[in-house]
Amino acid sequence: MTDTNEISLDIFYMPSQMKITEFETKVVRSSDKSVRMRFPKVTPSLLENIAILFKKNHAQYLQTLSVEEIIGIIDQAAKKWMNPQYPLRQMAENALPVVTGYDSLQLSLELKRFVRLFRKKELRRFIQSEIGVFGNILDDFQPNCSGGFSKFYGPDLVFQVFSGNVPGVQIWTLLMTLFVKSTTLGKLSFAEAIMPALFVRTLAEVEPKLADTIAILPWQSGTGLEKNAIELSNTIIVCGGQNAVQSIRKQTPSIKKILSYGYKIGVALIGKEALVTDRYTSLIKAVAEDVTIYDQQSCLTPQSIFVEKGGAITPKSFAHLLANELQNYQIKYPRASLSESEQMSINKMRQGAEIEALKSSNTMNIVSQGNTDWTIVYRDKVDFMPSPLNRSINLFAVDDLSDVVQSLQPYRSYLQSAGVAVAPNRLFELSNILGTLGVNRVSAIGEMNHVVAGWHHDGGFNLLDLIHVTDIEPSAESYSEKFDSDIE
Repeated sequence: MTDTNEISLDIFYMPSQMKITEFETKVVRSSDKSVRMRFPKVTPSLLENIAILFKKNHAQYLQTLSVEEIIGIIDQAAKKWMNPQYPLRQMAENALPVVTGYDSLQLSLELKRFVRLFRKKELRRFIQSEIGVFGNILDDFQPNCSGGFSKFYGPDLVFQVFSGNVPGVQIWTLLMTLFVKSTTLGKLSFAEAIMPALFVRTLAEVEPKLADTIAILPWQSGTGLEKNAIELSNTIIVCGGQNAVQSIRKQTPSIKKILSYGYKIGVALIGKEALVTDRYTSLIKAVAEDVTIYDQQSCLTPQSIFVEKGGAITPKSFAHLLANELQNYQIKYPRASLSESEQMSINKMRQGAEIEALKSSNTMNIVSQGNTDWTIVYRDKVDFMPSPLNRSINLFAVDDLSDVVQSLQPYRSYLQSAGVAVAPNRLFELSNILGTLGVNRVSAIGEMNHVVAGWHHDGGFNLLDLIHVTDIEPSAESYSEKFDSDIE
């Protein structure tokens, strides 16, 4: 008898020319459902056969496509995912809450918003912001400013190590490699292998040949397979925690290009002008939204909040109101269950704050009762502290937002996103201060987890960091004219 509460799915994608006969399974259970995930047994010979096949698929198909054709295929796939009745979307919405522990309603809302980034108009905007001329320079030689011509080329094969903290985020770097016409060998995380595998299956529905330039597989780290994949690839992209990034970097020869996206920290800054009587309620809801989406597991989410004094409500009142809103969100979108170590990290944060509060009235613990559902540590001073995540926030009262510079300076290599609520006359000045500190993205409060299509991931370029350029200099062009047999 089939268990109606069990979902079975494949958490991999292999080119159609590859025949797999040996599989393994992994089962994840929640209180009322289970997900049985099937994946191939990965061996060095399997990776080598993929690389051999990709040489053919790259030369005979992928290189012949224009960027506009690639955009069109992805756009068709995105449109399928925008349909609530699309079977693969329904499968994802049923399976992801079991595997990740995230709330099903919040997951559904976030996935719906995320796939809209892959519509044609968004992808065109992304390509234009990165390399201009709508990607034509990846298709053919284009005139350059020096009087010659240039063409961009992507790597033949990219090895990607995907993170598993946020559902679907892996698709972004996967598509980056398609835009530069590179094949992808991807290592999926068992923590979230569902969305990448299902989205590539959608690409296969739209254009099987394009999907045949992608192979994504999960396997356990530390087996030596990463070294095999690195040897077969031209370029490596690794996303994940510090240990994962450092491990791949150590195994990558200096002659190979590696792009890494590791641990990052987000902050929020609230100006006193935003704390007016008719607006602070909606502002606090927006802050709670930023904190609760994916339980702060995204690198984009705030870990510390700076609230300026002098508004209609005090920073301390702001902290209490935020606590009420986090409790409301816990009812609406319950936090995922935590591991023992995650629970311990939050309790350590709380205990440290309690000891600090005994010594100083400037510190206050505002926490959920009887559990670790949410935590706010309020301090009436300028400082900065990373958070153990999972809806745990450090909130600092400041006289002026510019005072945060000294506190944030030691963390500049980790700073990424800043959510701000300030008046127009302060936005650019504050953004400049944040930029000098290493922050590479400034967004509205409530939008910290929602990037735009053309954002610069970790402050770099998504496509330019992957390509190499070939220039035809004016001398070569004029010299070639001498060998035209039709010229006297």
